[in-house]
Amino acid sequence: MPDPDDTPKVRRATLGDVARRANVSTSAVSRAFTPGGSVSKTTRQKILKAAREVGFQPNVLARSLATGRSHMIALVTNAFGNPFINSVIDVFTTELQDQRLLPLTFNLKGNFDWGEAVNLILQYKVDGVIVASSTVDEVFLERIHDSEIHLIQAFGRYQGDREIDSVFVDNVGGGAQAARELLDRGYRAPGFIGLAPHVSTSRDRQAGFTEVLEAAGITPRIARAERYAYGQGQACALELFRTHPELDAVFCADDLLGLGALDALRHDLGRDVPETGVIGFNGIEATGWSSHPLATFRAEASQVVLNAIDMLTERIEAGRRPREHRIVSARFVERASIRPRPAPDA
Repeated sequence: MPDPDDTPKVRRATLGDVARRANVSTSAVSRAFTPGGSVSKTTRQKILKAAREVGFQPNVLARSLATGRSHMIALVTNAFGNPFINSVIDVFTTELQDQRLLPLTFNLKGNFDWGEAVNLILQYKVDGVIVASSTVDEVFLERIHDSEIHLIQAFGRYQGDREIDSVFVDNVGGGAQAARELLDRGYRAPGFIGLAPHVSTSRDRQAGFTEVLEAAGITPRIARAERYAYGQGQACALELFRTHPELDAVFCADDLLGLGALDALRHDLGRDVPETGVIGFNGIEATGWSSHPLATFRAEASQVVLNAIDMLTERIEAGRRPREHRIVSARFVERASIRPRPAPDA
């Protein structure tokens, strides 16, 4: 029986192998595999063809030592329990890979020490960080920024004094439209379920919602959840409607809160939905299920993530510049958790 140690070893192809095959210098090969490297299109194509023929794959780690860039981008979130984040990760990883960048994810969910996460990010020498969360501690954002790592906050809006870019959904506009949708359908005593005021998504959605209602002479009742979660929405709806039985609708700052509120109203309180209306926010897949049809605002996660990557790459290339905020619209999706609009007068 042959000794496994006697099995011939397969030698990895090198820059020199590609250079000889393409009849160019090794420096030309190196430039061809370096983003932004100075090499003609014709020569690059010849080198790439030669690389395929000899089975050459560039050593990304070696390249990072030579260029001072790791080409790794970190995605940090504390919302892996929310289905909405799945679409975020999908777009984020696909787009970065298309740009020949390396996605690296960090999970701050639960009791994970964010200080340890900062240390890990620093150890990996990432080129930039996208924080996909509105509930992460702003001290974490500031620690990343102060470590001179390029940083973008997605889906949240940083309120401090650092030059931190952000891209987020039009939460104020969505909250305002939620109020108008309820008023147009005859609801006159809506409530709101959201998170603590320091969470920008919830705060802004509540602000737009409240402004429109107060202009109509209505002050909404408010319930605060600890986090965006189904059970939290269920518990808050029970408390809110038992304390204020006159309420005839509720706008929830997140779909998981909305789905929990929907079940609390239907199954625990015996309310007729849509006579008692429910609206959520984010447009997760479950809101379209026949068992839980929930009117919502569809936040285009792809547009937020693409803008975040674009802003981050601009930061990496240009360095320091004034803080920038970008806002992405959200589209209202009507479903059976609210009354239909009344027919226009004949």
